[in-house]
Amino acid sequence: MKKVCLFFCFYIQVVIGQGFLNIRVNTDNTTQIQNEQQIVINPTDTLNFVADWRDFRVGYRQVGHAASTDGGRTWIAETLFVEPTYNWDSDPGMTVDVQGNFYAIVLSFNSTSQPNGFFLFQSTDKGITWSAPRTVVNGVSNVFEDKELIACDRTNSPYHNNLYVAWARFINYSTPAIYFTRSTNQGFNWSTPIQISDTQGNVQWPVPAVGTNGEVYVAWCGSSSIRFDRSTDGGITFGNDRTVQTYASMNRYVKGTILTFSYPSMDVDITNGPYRGNIYIAYMDNGSDGYPDIFFTRSTDGGNTWSSKVRINDDPVGNHIDQFHPWLTVDRTGCISVMFYDSRNDPNNILCDVYLAQSTNGGITWLPNVRVTNVSFDLRAGSDFEFVPYDPNRPLADQRAGLIGEYNGIAAASKGNPVPIWTDTRSGNQDTYVGVVQNVGLEEYYSMLLRKPVVIRPNPVRDYAVVEFELKKTQDLTLTIYNSMGNLVKRAYSGIINEGLNRLNIETNSLPRGVYFLVGVGQRTKFVVLK
Repeated sequence: MKKVCLFFCFYIQVVIGQGFLNIRVNTDNTTQIQNEQQIVINPTDTLNFVADWRDFRVGYRQVGHAASTDGGRTWIAETLFVEPTYNWDSDPGMTVDVQGNFYAIVLSFNSTSQPNGFFLFQSTDKGITWSAPRTVVNGVSNVFEDKELIACDRTNSPYHNNLYVAWARFINYSTPAIYFTRSTNQGFNWSTPIQISDTQGNVQWPVPAVGTNGEVYVAWCGSSSIRFDRSTDGGITFGNDRTVQTYASMNRYVKGTILTFSYPSMDVDITNGPYRGNIYIAYMDNGSDGYPDIFFTRSTDGGNTWSSKVRINDDPVGNHIDQFHPWLTVDRTGCISVMFYDSRNDPNNILCDVYLAQSTNGGITWLPNVRVTNVSFDLRAGSDFEFVPYDPNRPLADQRAGLIGEYNGIAAASKGNPVPIWTDTRSGNQDTYVGVVQNVGLEEYYSMLLRKPVVIRPNPVRDYAVVEFELKKTQDLTLTIYNSMGNLVKRAYSGIINEGLNRLNIETNSLPRGVYFLVGVGQRTKFVVLK
């Protein structure tokens, strides 16, 4: 007779401190690496975040993803995208449209041959399930497509809900140029790619963003400067390239082995506030002591001119400390939030933390930096070298590649609720973590919803489980079951649950023996069952 023991537990790893919860998003225990993250927020539900990242849990590069419906405190549907055209997936990007549909883009390629392509996945249910991949660009002869990112027009412009992708195309596998394509139908079809950089060679890391009237902005790295171009017709044509700021180098090593990059992280204020239309860029450049700092610049005239750069990490100038890999977002109140790695807490300049800088007046002045992480970690502890033989019982420790991913991410509903995402090595290998503002502790958070702890009977479970809980108020609740890989198995219940004591019968007889998660989504309610 089949028996399955059933226990109640939270399905997250959480560390509390410094005003932020530090939450591990990936749930694998392989000791393989996760890095290069992106995260976006649902404009129709500010508790709904979706993230993706590069993931090596199967021994080679893939792209993982997960969703949160409680502001980033817990994560569900955590698994890998499946793109069957090529063996490897990398360089994840993410955006969302006005209706709250999420779009994830991946670079796919074979480990031993060219060409390659970009493929798009769409989710219409808050990042829980995803469509089959849609081809963005694929199989162009004598080129390698690289470093793609995606944006969506969420304004009321004529180009409302258009999707835009910018990337670096290596012509003849050696000479890069910045290319661009657009979709007007949710990624089912894409325009013929066009070159938007005026020159070829020494260009990389394009970042697209959308202005208040549907302008398409793209910024990227040149050999010695950040470059910028724009389109005012929905991405059909672009103008001449402009220089945003000069910098010392497109890339550099920190901590001896970690390769970092001076890419421009860009966003636009599309609110109706006083700074509407401003374009903001954060990037890494050498400080006065030759060590990298985080700098900020803005344009108030559509990218024609740019302000002088401002150093926004507020540790002492000239202290020989590294700050690197920033990512910037503008929330719907107009607050600018920038996250970045920072070694200010280690006088030896080895251990790293994640810090946050914020401005509420269009980047004119900046609030004191806030430490997001509560544990400093050595980024050299993890590596990014997929040719090390797969061994799930030991961390990867090969330093030959020296990468921690090439970017991080941040999304925010308001000044008080930014959710940065980053590569973290506190466990000895690279994991994906988010930081969530600790307005209340987790126990207090859940107690606001439940009068009593959740009880599950019987134990062990055979054919069904009875889930018993007492709500403080009537709520619209959906119960779904996921397997241990984060794949949706079944929807167990959906409907209005009344205030007070409730008992729901959940059928388990049809489930093979194993570990499952019962997740409640609705009105901030979430609980997880390990079976």
